[in-house]
Amino acid sequence: MSQTIYLNGEYINRDDAKISIMDRGFLFGDGVYELIPIYNSKPFLINKHLQRLRSSMELVGMRTSSGLTENLEQIMLELISRNQYVNHFFYVHITRGYQSSRNHIYSEDIKHTILIMGEEYKVFSREKLENGFKGCVREDFRWMKSNIKSISLLGNVMLKNYAAQNGFYETLLIRDNKLTEGSASNIFVVKNGQVMTPNLGVELLPGVTRDLLIELFRKNNIVVEETDVTEDDLLTSEEVWCTSSTNYCVPITEIDNKKIGKGNVGDYSYKSYDLISNFISAL
Repeated sequence: MSQTIYLNGEYINRDDAKISIMDRGFLFGDGVYELIPIYNSKPFLINKHLQRLRSSMELVGMRTSSGLTENLEQIMLELISRNQYVNHFFYVHITRGYQSSRNHIYSEDIKHTILIMGEEYKVFSREKLENGFKGCVREDFRWMKSNIKSISLLGNVMLKNYAAQNGFYETLLIRDNKLTEGSASNIFVVKNGQVMTPNLGVELLPGVTRDLLIELFRKNNIVVEETDVTEDDLLTSEEVWCTSSTNYCVPITEIDNKKIGKGNVGDYSYKSYDLISNFISAL
């Protein structure tokens, strides 16, 4: 079934969409993006996602008009209606735009390229989580601005594919002996009964799902510590799980062939899944 997308002011068939080879997103990876879930035909936590998008744009020096976020939300609602999306995902890609010459230096008045398209992913069920998933540890060799949701994802692609090619779900990243995040997720651990997640900073993305889970835990009187997590903390923890917009809780029960805790899915992992599932159901 063909899908309608939005590209630079037009609603068109996805297969008919084209951009210029001189677009800076194509030439330099010069752009930012956001992934926004759709549940029950409504964008999920839309304000938080668009706030992060605006932050990414500002951090790379892209203009953000006063009505940008409102316009993007209206476009998404129109695409939901045209495509009859119920549970789906939107990619919002904004590149710096077209420039007539290939030059590292960009024009200040360049017009941004805006793409919004749907993508379908299968969110894991609670039953799917029961056996847990495998992870691996690798050095975090990505650039030092990982708090920006950049379309320049080659490092993440390499690390995620390393996991996939070696039978793992996710690659867990270590920089200077500290856990940063996964190749496509934020990470939580439980050590000595304490729920922990790495501090926010330039080394990791401020995950919308991460922040929601912290909020839900605290509302349910579960203490979450945002702190440095060492590689030893990770490997000797009782529980590890990943959070992202596509799968909001994925328990990691084995890392590099070493069991985490007892090697089964722990109570906090299930609690995480249930809290977010219930939050979504109540919308």
